[in-house]
Amino acid sequence: MRCLITGCRGYVGYPLYLELEREDKHEIIGIDNDARHEWVMNVAPNEEPPVKCGITGDITNRDFVNEILAVHKPDVIIHLASQPSMPYAHINWERALYTQWNNVSMCLNLLWGLKTNGLLNTRFIITTTTGIPGQLYKSIPESPVINNAGSWYHVSRGFDSANCGLACRLFGAQVVEFRTSIVYGIQTKLMREMGIATRFDTDYYFGTALNRFVKQAMDGKSLTVYGAGLQTKPFISLEDCVRSLTNAIDYKFNSGHTILNQTTDMVSIKELAEMISKDVVHIPNPRKENETHEMRFENEEFLKVLGREPTKMLSEIKLMQEYLNSNGDYSYFSGSSN
Repeated sequence: MRCLITGCRGYVGYPLYLELEREDKHEIIGIDNDARHEWVMNVAPNEEPPVKCGITGDITNRDFVNEILAVHKPDVIIHLASQPSMPYAHINWERALYTQWNNVSMCLNLLWGLKTNGLLNTRFIITTTTGIPGQLYKSIPESPVINNAGSWYHVSRGFDSANCGLACRLFGAQVVEFRTSIVYGIQTKLMREMGIATRFDTDYYFGTALNRFVKQAMDGKSLTVYGAGLQTKPFISLEDCVRSLTNAIDYKFNSGHTILNQTTDMVSIKELAEMISKDVVHIPNPRKENETHEMRFENEEFLKVLGREPTKMLSEIKLMQEYLNSNGDYSYFSGSSN
């Protein structure tokens, strides 16, 4: 089976590329334009060069997408490329516009490219975000929802989801959408065997609260929780994220648009901090959000695709800390070895 992976040098894309390469069951075509490197360089100058895998190309370019699909005729596309940061999209007018243009144009180019090249039987797997419905629902179903997102970034992924659904209705496309929650961890089991890790971003724009807490604890500092920290957030380990994507290649889905909530844990930010350290302080919240909102997701269908017991969050955090402690300078790890 021929698999096309977009964003193959990214946080999830690189581990997935390695996993499929090791399995040696599929022909893999990886694409990346190294835009993530440019974005992070704008806000975190210690960024190192991206890993080397796949080919360099820009899927916001319609002609490039058309050529790739016409030549390779993939059986499966796993679309992981997007500008993924809410804070980055909120820097200014230019970044908000760029984020939406970048994300929506990539998805539309791929969907229209499938139609144009007679590839509507190709399975289109896309990761969007659990943030699409915002705080509108008490429990978020594994089905289409209202786009009530709270950022320019999250709104763009709601557009992607809507366009996927429209392509299924108009074209007969076959789409599997993973609404991806906050992914944590820097290694899969395979990467631990190889002695390498993926990205570990801790800056305000591309880092996560979990990464920030881990770094603060390792630096001997108090963990800083924004506001009350009582809002629950959905999480999934990198291992489970990659495993579910690999399983989705051969899994039997219904035709049309399948939506899965790609999450295994729902934890409050305060609880998350206390998993890592008891030295926790609360600081003013720079974000406009309901600090007591409890996000709940239906994930029964996703767990069937995952097909195994989810990773234990605390155990994975400890593995992160062990690896980072053993490597000294842990500002960035993409592709680095022991």
